[in-house]
Amino acid sequence: MKEFICGVNYWPRKTGVHMWKEWDVESIDAEFRQMAELSLNACRVFLLWEDFQPAPCVISEDAMAKFDELVKISKTHGVGLIPTFFTGHMSGENWDVPWRSGRDPYEDPFMLRAQVRLVREFAHRYKDEDAILLWDISNEPDIFQKPESVDAAWLWTHVLYRELKTHDPERQVTLGIHATSLFWPGPFRIGDVAEVNDILCVHPYPLYTELCPEPLDSLRSTYFVPFACRFTEGMGGKRVLLAEFGSTTQMAAPEVEARFHSVALHSALANGVIGALAWCFGDFVKQTRLPYDSTPYEVGFGITKRDGTVKEKGLVLSEFARTVRDARVHELSPAKAEAAIVIPRRYYDNPDPENTPTRNAAALFASFILAKCAGLDVDFITCDKLATDEVSSYKALFVPCATRRGTLHISDFAHLQDFVKSGGTLYCSYDGIAISGMEEVFGTTILHASVPQGDEWAVKVPGLEQPLSGLVPEPLGLARRKHLNFASATGGIGGCQEVTVNRYGQGHAIFVGFPFELYLATTPYVFDQDEYWEIYSLVAKTAGLDVEWKGRNPAVEVRRFTGPGRDVFVVVNHEPEEQVVNIPLPADARSGSVRSWRDLSGIEMTDGMLSFALGPSEGDLIEIVR
Repeated sequence: MKEFICGVNYWPRKTGVHMWKEWDVESIDAEFRQMAELSLNACRVFLLWEDFQPAPCVISEDAMAKFDELVKISKTHGVGLIPTFFTGHMSGENWDVPWRSGRDPYEDPFMLRAQVRLVREFAHRYKDEDAILLWDISNEPDIFQKPESVDAAWLWTHVLYRELKTHDPERQVTLGIHATSLFWPGPFRIGDVAEVNDILCVHPYPLYTELCPEPLDSLRSTYFVPFACRFTEGMGGKRVLLAEFGSTTQMAAPEVEARFHSVALHSALANGVIGALAWCFGDFVKQTRLPYDSTPYEVGFGITKRDGTVKEKGLVLSEFARTVRDARVHELSPAKAEAAIVIPRRYYDNPDPENTPTRNAAALFASFILAKCAGLDVDFITCDKLATDEVSSYKALFVPCATRRGTLHISDFAHLQDFVKSGGTLYCSYDGIAISGMEEVFGTTILHASVPQGDEWAVKVPGLEQPLSGLVPEPLGLARRKHLNFASATGGIGGCQEVTVNRYGQGHAIFVGFPFELYLATTPYVFDQDEYWEIYSLVAKTAGLDVEWKGRNPAVEVRRFTGPGRDVFVVVNHEPEEQVVNIPLPADARSGSVRSWRDLSGIEMTDGMLSFALGPSEGDLIEIVR
């Protein structure tokens, strides 16, 4: 993309999903003008299937003429379009074409041919139209109708992608999948979608997931959006557009929504997305007809109210859009992560039914939060990457809550052994893993495994005076949650385990004998209770990773970006309280003056140390001006 995408998903406030049937060019033009005034440069629009293809062999010229008008409006106001095909599902209701007659849209040849007609018409007609930023194949298609198989989902995506690229080879194509594709064993798998997408999309909403039990502006909830983006990139191997995110005023106070949007936007940027689109532009005027009558909370997601007044979260989005534009963030590249979290080999289809994608995501999410709190920047990598040279670029690898089957194959563990022998640091926590060679690698003698005794767990961490501890979640849920007991461990069952650190070859292997991350993932407000991230800090120090330059404030996230003659640090406060930030800059970034892009003011640097305050849930771009 030529610049960072920053905008909204769009239905007109006046008509909502009835936009194409109740076409009102004047009000649409006014709303695009308002987007431009808010410094937004992109708008995702939805081609309601029944409006554009009223019959299998008919493309509505009336609807196409309206789309032509929308293109003119887009160009007038400088707000690019992301058209989304086959919008059969929207805001809790399905909008089917009347001629489908129960046919399968993913496998039926009649339906595939009809869908090819529609995308071919758009790709051929608009292949030279600069107002269109990219094509989106569909909006959350598995919610409209779930394909019968993973292969059917792959085939459908493949056919439509190839048709678009045949007639419009230069424009990028994506598919708008919901974050539920990360948590359910559904047919749209990220790796499959990535085969025939140029960029990946994800729609993460903390309000909708059991993984975020705390308030919307809490540390855990504000890390959910960047986690989903970073995980999607790791699973699919392609850059990510945050195509939907947001909150509804029906479920959170305006100031809470504003704080959430501020953190989510800055943290998504820090984690490498190519753009962010809020859901959605406006609250809807006509609320007593479908889909809003049946899904009442949908009417409050707008960044503007029904009367056009900009909400607090809309002001946050506008300020962010101006900042990323003026700072030219599209010219910058993020620093390469030196640590990675390994995605389970059988992430979607684990042979043990309790190890669902939701359970796997819970462990990975907690691992991501701990790494960030420890000052680490982490990628997600698939087990296939362990056999490639790419793994050698990392100094530390994390395998959280490894299960007895599905997390690692024996061959995967052999690659991890080689990684440690060659000087890497491997971290693993236990949730049933049993592979020959574990005792040698981790320097332990296994006694047996058992469920924990009592209501609490505790673990002693080298370098900390007091053990870390917490409550064992009830009910256990999500996993067996066994403890692995060592013959040499102190305390025994129900006692205080130790984090073992073992020298192996030229590297180190670090082991925690219970599903540490899952305990945290299923305990509300746990990240406020103890410094659990110190275990990950131990891993970083053992691996020789310098996390001290980011300061030791677990609420603050920092990532370095570089461009020609430029150093920019994206800094994010993940707590709704002010934080003092102290960043000892790397030696190669200490020359020149320092400025804040958010406040457009200077920041003092003393002896290579930056010190400044971030307000509640604030983010900033700090640039070293050479």
